[in-house]
Formats: sequence, structure tokens, C-alpha cells
Amino acid sequence: MVNNYMEEIVRNYLDDILRTDPSYSNICRCDHCIDDIMAKALNNLNPYYITTKKGEVFAEYSSLETQHHAEVISEVVKAIEFVSKHKNHD
Repeated sequence: MVNNYMEEIVRNYLDDILRTDPSYSNICRCDHCIDDIMAKALNNLNPYYITTKKGEVFAEYSSLETQHHAEVISEVVKAIEFVSKHKNHD
């Protein structure tokens, strides 16, 4: 099976940001908005496909790199702000 490990990385950062950052306490957390945030962030990040457990371990290690960390967080924050201003529902 082929998985885009970047999805898991983005979901983890998104969950963490929404849980811990008080400036995002009023962000809609419905499934539709969360999916929109995920899609927006993922469209601006390179995919990271893995096929094996060994690949998953390497991906976890790579996700800890400082530059990578900063890039993913930046894209997640941009996506949160964009979707919160352009909701696809009332």
C-alpha cells in the first residue's frame, strides 16, 4: 500500500495547533473545515510517499528536521487562516 505520509504529519500539526494555540479557539472544527484545511496545506507541501514500515520510520525521522518542521507549520497556519476566512458552509 502507498501512503502519503505528509498527510499524517499535517494532521498531527493541525491537531496540535488547534488544541494548544488560543488564537485559534474560534476556528470551526467541523469535518468539512478540517478537510479543507488539510487539503489547502497539503497542496502547498511536497508529498512524502511511503510503502513500508521502514519508510515510515525514516519519514518520522525526517519530519523532525527543523526546516521541514517550520515549513509544515507555516503551511498549516496559512491554511487555517485561509479556510477560516473562506468557509464552504454557513
